Amino acid sequence: MTLFWIFSAGLTALLALVIVLPLLRGRVESAESRNELNTRLYRQRLQELEQDREQGLLEDSESARLELQKSLLDDVVPEPALQRRRSPLLWLPAVLMVVVIAYAGYWQLGAHREVAQWQDASGRLAELSRRVLVEQDESVTEQDVRALMLALRTRLHQQGDDYRGWLLLGRLALEMRDGETARDALEKALGRTDDTGAVVVPYAEALAMTGETLRAEGLIKETLARDPDNLEAWSVFAFMALQQDDYATAAERWRDMLARMSPDNPRYVMIERSIAFAEQRLATADTTPVAGPRYEVEINTSSSVPYHPGAVLFVFAVDAEGGEMPLVARRIEQPAFPLTITLSNADAMVAENNLSSREGVIVKARLAPSGNVADSTDAWEGHSGVLNTDADSRIRVIIDTPL
Repeated sequence: MTLFWIFSAGLTALLALVIVLPLLRGRVESAESRNELNTRLYRQRLQELEQDREQGLLEDSESARLELQKSLLDDVVPEPALQRRRSPLLWLPAVLMVVVIAYAGYWQLGAHREVAQWQDASGRLAELSRRVLVEQDESVTEQDVRALMLALRTRLHQQGDDYRGWLLLGRLALEMRDGETARDALEKALGRTDDTGAVVVPYAEALAMTGETLRAEGLIKETLARDPDNLEAWSVFAFMALQQDDYATAAERWRDMLARMSPDNPRYVMIERSIAFAEQRLATADTTPVAGPRYEVEINTSSSVPYHPGAVLFVFAVDAEGGEMPLVARRIEQPAFPLTITLSNADAMVAENNLSSREGVIVKARLAPSGNVADSTDAWEGHSGVLNTDADSRIRVIIDTPL
């Protein structure tokens, strides 16, 4: 940063010289040119007077000559005055104006804030690593995770041969649903190690996230052929089907995953809920258009919401007249904000008890770290205003209220 300020000061000084020097030179040259012009005009007039005298047109040539000399002396700029006008102090306001405009413009339009944030994140790499990866501090926010990613990318740019660092960056990017960053980081990790087992599955997930589905499926199938009990591979395999709205295949893959898990596994209940969700979507699927309103809901979180890697997003609508029983609901695993979903009668919990059966509804978005919508522990929520059920709407919900 010190080098930047040195260069900026040099450029500003150069700009000031470019502006001031021509003005100084132009002012002096202007005064000198006027003296030269007056001298030439005096000599030319003398010649005219001599010609008039020789032709007998001028009676008192001496008087005319004296008058002409007096006129020249009045028009000549004195040399001391010229020297005073060259004083650089007269141009100090112009220099100050250049400096003020240059630095004020950079302060308003430059990237000094981003540079300061980058330097701050780089200096906090050890602290952020401890809070996010070791202690898993509950006060960690999404901004903290992104700061850790920025600091890690800086370190890897300087020391890029550590495949574990690239693997960590790729996994963090997956948590942030940044598919391109994850894919690029994991590709570098694959190229820097012979033991690719820990990298292939997250790399396949990144490929699926960026649209390279066929290649991702091939990698997952090869992994499961070598290691049928790889639960991470089964999980990614199921979510790949879910991304394509293939609920039957997703449910089947989750069942295969469940068969390989102990009921004591902390993820066992979550997988059971995922299977129930896929079965529900299959039961309510219909090829005919669904009647009733459709709400396009854009969801984001405020900066105060803590980051929880395993949090599940629930988006649902309740009766505006009262009651907490959801009329329609969507469950989103591993949400990446901002995101946009659609709520309609196709998402009804009970077919007859839907959006169209109410005059007004309120859409709520709840982020539940436990994965259970009824568990308010560390959960956050946001909601819309009252929505009319007679027409489609596009709304925005900010999750900003702790439960």
